[in-house]
Amino acid sequence: MELTVRVLTLSLSLLVAGLCSRAAAQSPAKPQESIETLTTDANDPTAVLAQFKVEEDYTPYEFGTQAEPNTIQIQTVIPIRSFSLMPLQQLIRPTFKVDTIPYGSGPSTNTQFDDTQFFDLFVSRWPDWKTTGFRWGIGPYFVFPTATTSPPGKGAWQVGPAGAAGYRGIPGLLLGGLLQQGTSFAYTAPNRKPVTQLTFQPIFVYQLGHGWYLRSRDATWTFNLRHNTSTEIPLSGGIGKVWEFSADSALNASLAGEWMLYRQFDSQTEQFTLKFQVTMLFPRFAL
Repeated sequence: MELTVRVLTLSLSLLVAGLCSRAAAQSPAKPQESIETLTTDANDPTAVLAQFKVEEDYTPYEFGTQAEPNTIQIQTVIPIRSFSLMPLQQLIRPTFKVDTIPYGSGPSTNTQFDDTQFFDLFVSRWPDWKTTGFRWGIGPYFVFPTATTSPPGKGAWQVGPAGAAGYRGIPGLLLGGLLQQGTSFAYTAPNRKPVTQLTFQPIFVYQLGHGWYLRSRDATWTFNLRHNTSTEIPLSGGIGKVWEFSADSALNASLAGEWMLYRQFDSQTEQFTLKFQVTMLFPRFAL
């Protein structure tokens, strides 16, 4: 099943990339961005930049099991232009995952679909980010119970707020973060437990020039806010590069390692994970 999922993922990636390239070519032209600006935009959660990302997370070492879990993630960022009824630009971001999870404490694994995450971020026009270097956005966040089994899915419909910020006032440096909070309100089965989860993704990116950059933005801190529920705080570090093919398309790729710094009430979680992602960028595409 895992091989089939990877083939389908590659096929979908090529299809979406082709459609976005065609749509970008038909969009109104805007000035071509410099490679430095494009590199910052590719890592900024508030940047109005269309993206299609395929990421693979491989965990050779995990607490509580001999298995080596793996996750394939597909994520799109779809910008929506402002219009008369909505003066703010929007960023729509759905995230789909297929997880190969441990099956007990031995080496066996099981591949399943995970829950689907979705947020709609409204990017603020104040303050002017071009003069201050600071931009932020806020919007609704949803989790849909699309997982095929209990782990990795929660079996709960969740809703809450999402917020993101990015500061690029220091040349070559991007600081920011992404916050998402979901609270369950409906369940797929009577035995499902209530969920109140807060996640925070710290972002630190330093440009090396010519599209190369160092990044620490792959780790997601997870706080389950109910009594005796788990907390995980990992730390990540990696390197990446942006290649600009034309004014309409570019490619962002990175490799990062992630280490678990702190965990509580979680006997089985990642110890070390390698993360590789490839993202197609479409600077001129927006709905």
